Amino acid sequence: MAYTIDAARGYLTLGRVRLSYLDWGGAGPPAVLLHGITSSAATFWRVAPALRAAGHRVIALDMPGHGQSDVSPAHDLNTIAGLVSGAIEQLGLRDVRLIGHSWGGATALTLASGVHPARAALARVVLVDPALALAPEWGAARLAEFLTGVGEPADVVRPWVRANNPAWDEGDVYWKSVALEQCRRAQVEGFFLPREEWNLVERVERVAVPLLVLVCEPVFSVLSAPVLEELRARLRNGRGQIEEVPGTNHNMFRGPGYAATITTLLAWLRE
Repeated sequence: MAYTIDAARGYLTLGRVRLSYLDWGGAGPPAVLLHGITSSAATFWRVAPALRAAGHRVIALDMPGHGQSDVSPAHDLNTIAGLVSGAIEQLGLRDVRLIGHSWGGATALTLASGVHPARAALARVVLVDPALALAPEWGAARLAEFLTGVGEPADVVRPWVRANNPAWDEGDVYWKSVALEQCRRAQVEGFFLPREEWNLVERVERVAVPLLVLVCEPVFSVLSAPVLEELRARLRNGRGQIEEVPGTNHNMFRGPGYAATITTLLAWLRE
């Protein structure tokens, strides 16, 4: 397969939770990748080699309840960020470029703006069309859509993934199908059914390192118009920058939007 993964699988134990990760190796400062809901570390199959070629050691975590990682003991973002923080500490990483997509973006911002020990190890943070706000009623309305294919055999769900994403590369289809098979329903429900509404936008002002927010075309973004407006306002003070990448949808690292997204990301990391 042209989309075979050239990475070593590793495991970490954090309390009662075992987390899995893929290490693509590479020299230079580490880049830690956090995927979105119902994906996995393997869905960075194109992103990780590009970052490695650009001079980074690349590690992608299987987020809790995804890939080969255990379900988290609680589903709030602080708990998830704590597990990611523990992973960064156990791996002994410093000068980290933390890059999170969607749910992974929310987790990255929670870590970078909170009190978790690994916050001190961060050098740069990138949020890729991050989920920065969620109301329980909105989550309940979307839950069934995101549970489609979860726990189903990859060979069974692959035609559905392909049909719903005709512009994706076949590798994107393959690894998303595998991720859906591995994903645990409880973790998806835990994200979409929070006990109360949350909004992280004001936390961008607490990030102490360079911050980049990559946003797809607004009509396809998980960021609502009011949230996006507030985000732009809070980033005008020099605490970070926002870049809208034309021709992309929420899955910015997949399909035809991949080239523009990775180009924008790599250019910022080189600055």
